Amino acid sequence: MNIDNAILSKWLSQERTELILAIAQSISNHVSLLNSQGIDFYGYALLPGEPYDINSIVVAFNRESDIEVSSEHEAYRYYKYGVDEWSHWVYDGFDIVNKLLEKANAEFSSMHTSDEDNYIMDEYEILHSDALLEAIVRGLETASHNGVFGTKNPFLVVLISDSDHKITNESVLRLNSEIVIRDFIVEFG
Repeated sequence: MNIDNAILSKWLSQERTELILAIAQSISNHVSLLNSQGIDFYGYALLPGEPYDINSIVVAFNRESDIEVSSEHEAYRYYKYGVDEWSHWVYDGFDIVNKLLEKANAEFSSMHTSDEDNYIMDEYEILHSDALLEAIVRGLETASHNGVFGTKNPFLVVLISDSDHKITNESVLRLNSEIVIRDFIVEFG
């Protein structure tokens, strides 16, 4: 069923406060667990899946000792900031977030019918995807601003793996220091 586009547009433009806060809390819980285990990491990433199917959060993190090459090696920045190369992947701990994503996707589906013969996302599907990705970045941003990472100041990113999706660069620019941003851009553009 398709509803009035004005109603759908209004729903798509709403802030996802509950999702943002749940993400921030889940990150806080996870980072507290890592800290309690003495795990010192320099990088923390949220991977929400594909833009057309954002339904769960996977976390990746890495420690300096996990980087496969020395800091003098020409590929050091690639291994340091290339999340796909990181050693630690966590597939649980974001159950509340995942339920909220499922709820948002179900609500969207109740208001918008996709053309099953067309595999290209339409403007409303893109807006929905962008709204969820924005909430994920804001959740990570909120966690950081609330001091979840303490004085570590880790590399933070929201990543659509194996993609050049704009959310990766946008999140790096919003969540990191100028030095980290420069190093990331030198390596990944």
